Amino acid sequence: MKPLYLSIALALGTVFVMPDSLAGSSNATHDVAYQQSMQIKNEHLKARLAEHSLSKNNRPHLFSLIDQRLKRDISVADSASISSLQNCSSGRPELCSFFKHMGVEVATSNTTGESFVVLSALYSKTVSTNYTLIDLRLINEKGEQLTMPVYKEYFGDGQEAKRKVVHSYAKAQNILSKLAASERIFADGWVTVVYSDASNKQVVEDRNIVVEYSKDTLLAKLGHFSHLGTGTSTETGASLFPATDQGGFGSNIAKPIDNRSEAGEGVPDGKIVMCLNRNYGDCDYENIYPRDTPTSQTKLKVPFKGSLNVMGKVTRIYQPDFTTLEVKEENGTITLVENPVVDKPTFVNHGSNIFIQTKEGGGAVPIGVSDFQTISDFFAKQLTVSYDKFLGVDRTTLSWDIPQSEGVFGDATLFSRYQDTHWIMHFALDHVLRPGRDPLTASFVIGSTEMESGWQDIGHPQMQIVYSCLAEGTLITLPNGKQLPIEQLKVGDQVLGASEFSPAHHLALTIEDISVGVETIPMVQLKTKSGKTLLLTESHPVVMQSGKAVWASKIEQGAKILTESGLEMVTQIEEIEFTDNVYNLRLGRDNEDPNYQQGESFSMFANGLQVGDLAMQSEHEFSNEVETTEDVLNRLPQVWHQDYLNSLKQ
Repeated sequence: MKPLYLSIALALGTVFVMPDSLAGSSNATHDVAYQQSMQIKNEHLKARLAEHSLSKNNRPHLFSLIDQRLKRDISVADSASISSLQNCSSGRPELCSFFKHMGVEVATSNTTGESFVVLSALYSKTVSTNYTLIDLRLINEKGEQLTMPVYKEYFGDGQEAKRKVVHSYAKAQNILSKLAASERIFADGWVTVVYSDASNKQVVEDRNIVVEYSKDTLLAKLGHFSHLGTGTSTETGASLFPATDQGGFGSNIAKPIDNRSEAGEGVPDGKIVMCLNRNYGDCDYENIYPRDTPTSQTKLKVPFKGSLNVMGKVTRIYQPDFTTLEVKEENGTITLVENPVVDKPTFVNHGSNIFIQTKEGGGAVPIGVSDFQTISDFFAKQLTVSYDKFLGVDRTTLSWDIPQSEGVFGDATLFSRYQDTHWIMHFALDHVLRPGRDPLTASFVIGSTEMESGWQDIGHPQMQIVYSCLAEGTLITLPNGKQLPIEQLKVGDQVLGASEFSPAHHLALTIEDISVGVETIPMVQLKTKSGKTLLLTESHPVVMQSGKAVWASKIEQGAKILTESGLEMVTQIEEIEFTDNVYNLRLGRDNEDPNYQQGESFSMFANGLQVGDLAMQSEHEFSNEVETTEDVLNRLPQVWHQDYLNSLKQ
């Protein structure tokens, strides 16, 4: 009997299915084997591209690179390029990538009210890319397509930065019968990415990851389920009963949630704000550290609490290293028993874990990887299991409660400013749908999403990690004209500043809060004609001649900015690496001040230059500019221009 992965490959005809666990068997050991292996990969890739009408005629440079890789020296194309794409400790950072199937969900169209089955996946790489293609579809064990195959191309790293996302969907009513008649369902995702390696050579890298989801749990989310042993068979081969409670199979997230904004606690603002070393009323969760905390010890901490309902009885939980926790039931008591044997199922890409994933950095950071949590199986061991019945069908509830003090991610690289940060909860489980049946392995995903507007009932808000500041040592002007280093100021002190509504009218303002942190990306140093210099983070607002605030990184040489004594011209702009602390101030005036306005932000004078406070920083925290065709062409290498222009015609 041929393996199921081979059956799927044959059914699809052109799809090259290579789960991670089998990739090692394809490693090139000599020139001939490498050439044969790469020839097969190229044929499958070209067939996949042809499904989307992509050819050497409309993607000339891409196809040229695909053909060129057949001629690469075997010493360059080592086995790591195939088998270690997720190994970030291999000594070759360009091999570090994160390919994640983001789950299959039921969503409702805001326009029509119809239900859709929505499948999503993301790919991110730690190095910059020239080109990325992702395509995705939901299939069954016969290779039949359940959702429409979709693809998305990214030329270079634009506003989406290093994270690339694709969605595939279908109307629920159109696939319900075929879904019910299927034995098993799989998310089939393919990525082709082009990037420059350490020797500046263009590398074409492919990944085809197939993961299995629970067909019966998806049917239950659609309001139907196989009754497993009762009822009358339909022509589809499954007994479908309408579920009177569609909430019987889904997730319930208590933390992290969007529960507060500047408008007040309990008033959501559409994002989960994680504040780093400050809190002035808009934080859903804080990460506060003493001022003298070493940078290496600053960690992003996120609480996680909730539950997930799964069809059948869960019998095994896979940990990140694919050792397992066996679920044992005795006299009504359920325990998890560790099994140290590694057992990686073919159609599982990740063990049970939680990830924080940003657009800018590439890759992903799992929970528990830090000086505070050295165990890799932290999340899996936090899970509790309980069984019950739902409409006569076995159901498992998985629950977790990780306090913020223990939900530790990463290091100082995450202690920075990120607008669209994903949180991803991944579950890899064996579950038995009814007594006497063999267990099935499936993946379940809960987390934030990047679906465009127009959908209800899908995903959860993304995180926004916020703070941005001035370099330690920056001199802040006081109302009496004296200056003090920003790190010597304290809450309650007064500084000289101005309202955003009257930037030229100076007044005494009180410090209400102080942000202290680190900046992991290069900072911007401005120098004026008179010799004033200021080092600040790229998105810190600077007040221009017009009275409007713009990012420091958007200021051009020759621009005029407001200062303590008038206008000054910027004569020099540099990027500077800075390893010491950075600071910012939250300023305010007395509520009894007749000029007080709700939501007012302020500016202050840093080394004599007029810059925004924390509130103004929040208003200007992130840039949402739309890229034009010209913008893309300007950042793309010339050889990719024709491919990109052709993509606009399709």
